[in-house]
Amino acid sequence: MAEFSFGEKRFFKEPHIIIFLTLFLLVLTGKATGQTEIDKQYQQARTLNEFERIAEEIQKILAHEPNQMEWEWRLARSHYSIAKRNKDTRQFELCIQHSSRALEIKPDSAISYFFRALCRGKQGEMQGLWSSLGIIEPFEEDMKKALELDPAIQNGGPNRALGKLYLELPFFLGGSTNQAIDHLKKAVLLGPDHAENHLGLAEAYYSKNNFTAARKSLSTLLRLTDNVADDEDLLKLRTKGQELMNKMAYESP
Repeated sequence: MAEFSFGEKRFFKEPHIIIFLTLFLLVLTGKATGQTEIDKQYQQARTLNEFERIAEEIQKILAHEPNQMEWEWRLARSHYSIAKRNKDTRQFELCIQHSSRALEIKPDSAISYFFRALCRGKQGEMQGLWSSLGIIEPFEEDMKKALELDPAIQNGGPNRALGKLYLELPFFLGGSTNQAIDHLKKAVLLGPDHAENHLGLAEAYYSKNNFTAARKSLSTLLRLTDNVADDEDLLKLRTKGQELMNKMAYESP
């Protein structure tokens, strides 16, 4: 058995252990590289076909290596983006299934709670049930859990989602403009370059008739979304921001 020392400590060099550790590190490195590449593809994707191809690639990976939390939530994310583009509620159900699977594997996964909540909310919204307590409560519980575990995910996503929830709900179902502003301000702090945070905060300020603060948020939104003709999502945010800016100009005394 070969032996070597480091400082005052002595170690035994077992060849089979070294080989095992090397292979283990290679596997981990390979998985991380694959996830980074999928994340890059996801960030660059713009069309329905691109998101569908990403979902297919992740499905192949999971078929070969099942029970991988990091791939399950990424598949949930892909189904969410597909559903946004083809308006198919079944895609939201798949998103819920895969994010739930990820939580079975790792119960403290903030990103999995986030996407499960997001897809539950969108599914209910498309079915006309957004005002139903059966949709609101699971959404709020999951998003608060995500917030507790990691408020920074998805550029302040949990605060952004809760802020939008409290802004849209009537007060008798838990709606609160003050809570909405508080959450959306936190989202902006966590994701200052995320355009949706600024639009949400502007809408919340507008609902309180604070046009000055709303215009400030919208100015940031318009700066962040300049020259975004190739990004459908950002273009929609910019259009909403411009419409709100025009609305305030019309309503100002």
